[in-house]
Amino acid sequence: MKILIYGAGVVGCTYGWQLSKAGCDVAVLVRKEQKELVQKDGIRIICSDFREKARKDTDIIFKPTVIDELSSNNDFEYIIVSTNKLQLSTILPSLSKSAGKANVVFFQNNWDVFTEIDKYLKPEQYFFAFPFMVGGGKEDKSIHCAISGLKYSNTPLGEKDGRITPRVEKLSIILDKANLKPVISNQILVWLITHYAVAAGLSAGIMSAGSASKFIENTAIIKTTMKAIREGLAICERMGINPKTEKANRLYLLPLFISVPIAKKIYSNDALQLMFDGHINHSPTEIRQMIDDIIDSGVKYAVITSNLTQLKLLTKLIKVSE
Repeated sequence: MKILIYGAGVVGCTYGWQLSKAGCDVAVLVRKEQKELVQKDGIRIICSDFREKARKDTDIIFKPTVIDELSSNNDFEYIIVSTNKLQLSTILPSLSKSAGKANVVFFQNNWDVFTEIDKYLKPEQYFFAFPFMVGGGKEDKSIHCAISGLKYSNTPLGEKDGRITPRVEKLSIILDKANLKPVISNQILVWLITHYAVAAGLSAGIMSAGSASKFIENTAIIKTTMKAIREGLAICERMGINPKTEKANRLYLLPLFISVPIAKKIYSNDALQLMFDGHINHSPTEIRQMIDDIIDSGVKYAVITSNLTQLKLLTKLIKVSE
């Protein structure tokens, strides 16, 4: 199976590396000025893998096929778009011309760009997935990533209309072979939209605390974060999305005296802490955009977002690097 990773980010390269180990022919699309260097030196990946009983640390050079241009007569079966949300508006016009017969898999946070995607691609050209079990950041041109082994860490994927199609099943099989725990969803939009609301609130809380380890020690910020997440989920309800249909959201709807201790225990997990710290330190612009998206939607749907706004003000006091 030939797979293109659209962009040499942390998540895309980590999944690409794992898929190549499972027998896929993986290529990575990079900017023209990067091609020669990546071809020569490869992509260094420093990975902490928690999928087995004992943590496994790996430092490898991933050497996929490297391209800097995609043509419409390409022979890829899947194009995995793993860039951050902010880059999507510049990617879609190019994809509309060059995707060809490949299945485009949007592998990123999404809240309000579904109609935008439809302006450029037909429904039969794309579907959605999410790299829920991988996270991290880039340092000194190296990728530092963690692969979670938690029970609920997986790779959800599915069609926008909920159908279980051969192309989704086929990608699920290869993800399973790579031990990336695919879960086919018949309501992937519900999963993505509610996850966006949760991720915005949670990221705001962790960024406010300064790190994942400081977050789990700060009961006041955790309480504010839980309430901020509820604000986001309330907006989802106003949008016609029922957050209760996804099991992962139930924690945030519990009374605080129950949810806060559970959250402390869950988020003390080593893999999650590495993933969260990578995200807040290396994608703060995307996080702040996510926070603003939820606050703006709160205005639109008449949901007060005082707790998320409070966290937003705190994040401005934290210095992080892009």
